[in-house]
Amino acid sequence: MSPIAAGVVGAVVGAAVGATAVVLSEEKNRKAIGKKFNEVKDKVEEVAAGVADQAKDVVSQGEKKVEEAKKAVKSKL
Repeated sequence: MSPIAAGVVGAVVGAAVGATAVVLSEEKNRKAIGKKFNEVKDKVEEVAAGVADQAKDVVSQGEKKVEEAKKAVKSKL
């Protein structure tokens, strides 16, 4: 990376850190960010639970298909 690009990246990162520090210095902003974080966390947990349920259903269906196939093979032997 060229020194100029590194300097520009450093300046942008520094500005972002500074802006974040200013925003987080106010308690109301910290509370608002914390509230939004909890909302997002709850939504992610909800989606993850739904995905887990769907995965269990798929596994169950797969197991049933395997058992059906085993029975079909045994009946033909």
